Amino acid sequence: MLMQNDISSGFLRWALLPFAGVWGCVLAQSMVLEVIPLKYRTADQVIPIVQPLLPRDASISGLQNQLVIRTTPANLEEIKRVLASVDAMPRRLVITVRQDADVAASRRDAEVSGRVGSDQARVVVPGSSERRGGTVVLQDGDNRVRARVFDTQSVESDRNAQTVQVLEGNSALINAGRSVPVPRRRIVRNVVGGRVVEQVVEDVEYRDVVSGFYVRPRLTGDTVTLEVSPQHDTVSRDMPGAVNVQRVVTTVSGRLGEWIELGGLGQDRAGQSSVLLGSTSRAVSDTRRVLIKVEEAR
Repeated sequence: MLMQNDISSGFLRWALLPFAGVWGCVLAQSMVLEVIPLKYRTADQVIPIVQPLLPRDASISGLQNQLVIRTTPANLEEIKRVLASVDAMPRRLVITVRQDADVAASRRDAEVSGRVGSDQARVVVPGSSERRGGTVVLQDGDNRVRARVFDTQSVESDRNAQTVQVLEGNSALINAGRSVPVPRRRIVRNVVGGRVVEQVVEDVEYRDVVSGFYVRPRLTGDTVTLEVSPQHDTVSRDMPGAVNVQRVVTTVSGRLGEWIELGGLGQDRAGQSSVLLGSTSRAVSDTRRVLIKVEEAR
């Protein structure tokens, strides 16, 4: 009984073998191979868009401005319709990045000076040479007291704007800056006569202070999606040799012609110090913003 079943199964496989070969030929014939030249896009830009549209047994490859596609005729027609809209002349864009910095500082000083006492004992508190602010003087005979209060306020603004032109879908990088000398002190250890000798060496290194941005725009109608990374460095006025660094890395979207805020930073610092019959208070507000705008070049 087992032998009869084995013989029947073998005969069935032998009988179906020619049909399987014919069916494979039919499948192979249903695939077509075509080379499609691209007009405005590169193969690397188009393949990620076309790849999800292919059936399981199809394939796509590319070389510079040509696509090599192996697929069914119906799928090939669908891909050609998609390429007609994707492989269009890219729009030329003007991208502006604005980096603003506003620093407001205020300072208030108050002091009391004068002389108080008698012929036997007298206390004298000298005042500063500052003449600004309001002053009140009280005097009774040889006793004289002077009170003074003055305020100092300053506002500094830095507006940095850079513009670059780029075709949609492509990347652009613009950087501008300078190298500034920064004093450096380091300790060098050497072995002399079996002993470790330390020597202080002072030299100068140059540090790049750069402003610019990297950007890659993608358009869908009048909506633009941006991969952007702006940078704005400035030399610190408070710490010699230090560089203030401002960087943002983000992806945002908005409409053409509108300012898009990428990010901001706000810092508030305050301090107070006291001396004999006097005090000083300081406050600093540091606000920074980064904005971007994309316009179509005309």
